[in-house]
Amino acid sequence: MKTNVEMNKKINDVFDSVESIQEVKVSPFFKEKVMHQIRTASEDIQDTSWSWFTPKLQLATLVCVVVLNVLAFNNLKESTYDENVSSFAESYGLSVSTESSLFN
Repeated sequence: MKTNVEMNKKINDVFDSVESIQEVKVSPFFKEKVMHQIRTASEDIQDTSWSWFTPKLQLATLVCVVVLNVLAFNNLKESTYDENVSSFAESYGLSVSTESSLFN
């Protein structure tokens, strides 16, 4: 029973403290001011998200892509289709053996 009395006292203390809280007075335009600040902050973030991709960096990226494509195309021209197919067939065991065996 002693714990029940202590619990009731704690509950009453909480209710008393809640009743003593006063109403907060807020400016009527508080929400509009906050929403305006959020909008301007989000516009600033969107503007700076692509600012790092400057024209100099775009040109450097374009040059790198073109050079890589030229190198890949030249490498592709050097190797022949038949060599690629035969190496693929040998690596996966798909090639037909031309050696004669005793069982043929």
